Amino acid sequence: MNYHPSQPRQSLSDEQRNLMLRLVKKMLGMGKLPSEIKQAIAREFHLSTRSVERYMRRARREMIQHMEMHVKEHRSEAFYFYHQLMNEPKANLLVRLRARERIDKLMGLDLPYSARREEPQVDLTTAQIQGMNDDELESTYEKIMTQDPSVIQIHARPRKPKEKQE
Repeated sequence: MNYHPSQPRQSLSDEQRNLMLRLVKKMLGMGKLPSEIKQAIAREFHLSTRSVERYMRRARREMIQHMEMHVKEHRSEAFYFYHQLMNEPKANLLVRLRARERIDKLMGLDLPYSARREEPQVDLTTAQIQGMNDDELESTYEKIMTQDPSVIQIHARPRKPKEKQE
């Protein structure tokens, strides 16, 4: 409904304004056309489409400000949100578990887990290994076995394919 001078001006409460801004942000996020947003909000809140345009500009400004939020601030807000969910006694176990997973991810504790350890590859020839004394052999073995396979810099030489006998 458009505003006409014959109608009294309508004043919205803070609660209604906040609701309208949330609706406008949600509709913008859904990719609705500005004309659709104006018509829907104007109809719902009995405002002119021109008034809705002002609220749309305000919603866009707030969205941009929110996007410019510092990463640390966003991470801390997310942490406290998930922390609240995790400690909520009424929340079911799945919600609490998901909150814990999200906290772990925020803190960088969600490193990929591999159930199968890759065999370390060593760039040593048989002659080099046979030429090592016991101390050198033990030292090389310990070095290979204590390193994480993902950080081992020693790689095996590619084997030459066996020639087919015809």
